[in-house]
Amino acid sequence: MALETAGREFVRLVEAQRKAFENAPGRTGDSQEKALNYAVLTSWALVAGLLQNNPTRLQRHFDLANRTGRDPMNATALAKGRHKTDPPNYRGVGQRTDPKERGRLVELFLLQAENGGGITSSLIDVAIKQYHAKQAVLEVQKAKTELSNNGRN
Repeated sequence: MALETAGREFVRLVEAQRKAFENAPGRTGDSQEKALNYAVLTSWALVAGLLQNNPTRLQRHFDLANRTGRDPMNATALAKGRHKTDPPNYRGVGQRTDPKERGRLVELFLLQAENGGGITSSLIDVAIKQYHAKQAVLEVQKAKTELSNNGRN
């Protein structure tokens, strides 16, 4: 039942994203279909699964689709989201599908579910930095493990 509910809620997000650009002039394909990017889809689904035991945050995650009258994914802000380590040809969060992109989006959806205020430029920036901070901690842990293993030899 929970999986079926999550599926329905994701469809609502896709429909809300498309509707936000229904009458927009110019090229809006990337923005209109933002929720169907592979990294967005998988990250959104992962967060829905992670939040199954927290009904309040799960509802906030699902409520992203309720941001009618505007772009629920905030595609413009996502396109500007970047980290200092990104290459110059990086086109913003939600454009690629690699593990780093999915990790950044998981952080974004988890943060958004904390207060339900929607996706903002500031939230995107924090999510990107939080992802990289967690990666750095993992690198330190790995280096410490290697150090202790080398000390035994």
